[in-house]
Amino acid sequence: MTRLVIATLAFIIPATLLVACRSADAPMSAPAPAAPEPPITRPSPGADLAGPIAPPDRRPRGRALGSANALISDLTSDRAVVRVSVPSPPRGGAVAFQFAEDRPGWVARIPDAGALPAVAYGGDKIFVSGGFDSVTFYGLDAATGRLAWATTNLEDNGPTAPVYDDGRVVFNTESCTVFALDAATGRRVWLKKLGDPTLAQTAVANGVVFAAHPGDGGQELSAFRVDDGVWLWSRWVGSELLAAPVVAGDAVYASTTAGWTFAFDKRDGKPLWHKPLQATTAPWPSGDELFVTRRTAGKEQQIVVAAQTGAILREHDASHGAYARDVPADGADWRAVWGFEGSRPVVDRGVRYVAMGGEIRASDAASGEPLWQRRYAKQPDTRSLGSVAFAGSEVVVSTRDGQLFGLDVDTGYTLWSYDIGHGVHAEPIVAKGWVYAATDDGYVVALNVADPTLDGWHMFGGNASHDGLVHAAPPAAQPTSL
Repeated sequence: MTRLVIATLAFIIPATLLVACRSADAPMSAPAPAAPEPPITRPSPGADLAGPIAPPDRRPRGRALGSANALISDLTSDRAVVRVSVPSPPRGGAVAFQFAEDRPGWVARIPDAGALPAVAYGGDKIFVSGGFDSVTFYGLDAATGRLAWATTNLEDNGPTAPVYDDGRVVFNTESCTVFALDAATGRRVWLKKLGDPTLAQTAVANGVVFAAHPGDGGQELSAFRVDDGVWLWSRWVGSELLAAPVVAGDAVYASTTAGWTFAFDKRDGKPLWHKPLQATTAPWPSGDELFVTRRTAGKEQQIVVAAQTGAILREHDASHGAYARDVPADGADWRAVWGFEGSRPVVDRGVRYVAMGGEIRASDAASGEPLWQRRYAKQPDTRSLGSVAFAGSEVVVSTRDGQLFGLDVDTGYTLWSYDIGHGVHAEPIVAKGWVYAATDDGYVVALNVADPTLDGWHMFGGNASHDGLVHAAPPAAQPTSL
């Protein structure tokens, strides 16, 4: 029996007993004596699991844990966090290192030295902003961290977190301009001055860039052709966006600092609906529903709304702590809005994953019933975890004080955990078995976590539309012989 199976049994068995004890329908007779549990061997810090991890059963889950009975355990209870001795290269340099005995990693030090937003992966490169005060954008070699190119003297400062799409890198800048760069060289393909400020990330889908910017009557959301920046349409949203617009199906969605969530037809900008949902980050689309984290009495709550109308369909659990005061309520603090991601949920095959405050929760997307919960901070009024990334069979999350965790999607079991010694606010990126973290002091740290199946979360929200995993292109058709 592998260590993973043993630890999973240790996690599930107490929860099952807890449910049975509290059930009103439990038989009054004494239960038969339980078979003795196998001895539990906790993995040593950094130890590999015995054998490959089997792919999870992604069929709809059963109802193992009731809403009042979810077992909450600390992220560090499964295995000790391994400290990674991350070197400090000179500004503009990169250094390779090994961690956890023999795993490769690298660190690059961005010359501008400020807090960095999420990076993006594409074409075997990592793309990274120079930070809020910078007028430079960088392309790094994804295998070594070495500088591949730098686009300097941007027309405006503050490149946002980028998106990569079909050989292009697209981003806003804090002051005024949306850029499209050639991903191989960093050459400007086009740029368009939009107005001051432009703090949210862009989204790209089906040959169109979606970007927010000031308009005559307040903030607007506009669409531009990705090939050349030609304007297509603009619609009023009133205030700055939280994180980014999100594209799914025929619609583009956006949540604003004023508490409104909007839906537009992505083809012509026709308004579909707008609702005061008090969302605290960008919504997550799944089928004909949107999963939204909203603010209520200083706390955050998970709700589900109809994608076609915005009507609230279901209200689910709320956070334990009242930490939502850090959600920007307007655009007054430009730096705070520029770097804010929030508690964005991710939904995959009927399960919602979200980090709220100091907890990570997995719950049934339809009923809200908890499946597992893990805790990092014991202070409930602290936002100590960033937004979750999802790849392969793992949920990946970072902490504000610089720890990275990989959790099994089905049990929440901590598969690996590393302390890189640099604070992280941006969502980690996962590509081809590597995890990339942008730090609060100008570093990009890359760790090979020894599982090449972990892939597809290549930028904030996964892909350029911010609605899920990047899917590999289908293989080219082979010519048929006559």
